[in-house]
Amino acid sequence: MKEKVETFLKDSIKNKVFTGVSYAIRKGDMLTVNSIGRLGETDQFVNNDTLFDIASCTKIFVSLACMRLMEEGKLALTDTVELYLPSWKDSQTGKITIFQLLTHTSMLPAHIPLYEMSKDREGAFEVLKHILPRKSSGVEYSCLGFIILGRVLEEITKLPLEEVISSYVTRPLGMSNTMYCPKGEDRNNIMPTEYCQWRKRRLIGEVHDENAYHMGGVSGNAGIFSNITDMCRMADAMLWKEGEDQAGGLVTKNTISIMTRNYTGKCEENRGLGWCIKNIPDMTAGEYFSDSSFGHTGYTGTSIWIDPVKDSYAILLTNRVYYSREVEKIRHVRQVFHNLAMS
Repeated sequence: MKEKVETFLKDSIKNKVFTGVSYAIRKGDMLTVNSIGRLGETDQFVNNDTLFDIASCTKIFVSLACMRLMEEGKLALTDTVELYLPSWKDSQTGKITIFQLLTHTSMLPAHIPLYEMSKDREGAFEVLKHILPRKSSGVEYSCLGFIILGRVLEEITKLPLEEVISSYVTRPLGMSNTMYCPKGEDRNNIMPTEYCQWRKRRLIGEVHDENAYHMGGVSGNAGIFSNITDMCRMADAMLWKEGEDQAGGLVTKNTISIMTRNYTGKCEENRGLGWCIKNIPDMTAGEYFSDSSFGHTGYTGTSIWIDPVKDSYAILLTNRVYYSREVEKIRHVRQVFHNLAMS
């Protein structure tokens, strides 16, 4: 398995899908972790400590923080945004529930360029407060919803979002190399992403997502950097085992079950609470993960997919935006990687 996976990933590097990759595959008690390639077009090799901009995989951390607050009785899924943000009371956005934000059924549009529409973070929230709902119903993946959700978490906890994620997720899991806005020594081993035409520079240690950058690099939709070792801790926490009171000391088995249930089966896209649930066929998960599997992807070329039935997971961290934002190549890579890992 390892030889086939690494041959395929090396070919993907030669074909300029990305410059380097860290990956992990767990099957029961057997864990394979390795890194291949280079930090951009340099002589420095990627290793298992290399930090990647995990992009929308940030949403997993925000979702887990929500679940912990729910377990503590500080949040309910039927709560509305306006309950925590009273100034939003007269807006349509204020009527959206936590459940709708987590399942991407909030009627918020997928994306708007907040960085072009407002001067700063608070201005961006003013835009979001007054945004009009989209016309179509059902699931529409929305980064905007998770930006709002991050703000709600701050209000509930009275903490900045980076401290919310640290206190409720990364610190309990021992994810010491997972953070917003890497500083100091952490910046010496970071995978570069694309040359940003807006910022006029190659991005290294800066969040790729423009809206998240506009929010100061700390946002509910993107902004977290992590390495393969830490992401394995996240995946292990979601593989609850008999005899454990809590998954990785984080959330209970019941909470994991609630998170990873398919709430949108009548829609074209399967969604749990913050997690994607496998579709059939699935353009991300491939063919060999079970129907009960769940995961998430990140625009920069990252993904995590977990199968509780097979006690397995596969994690892929890349910098596919280094060369291009075109998505077809990374979709193909994810499917083949997952098939090779799990077949």
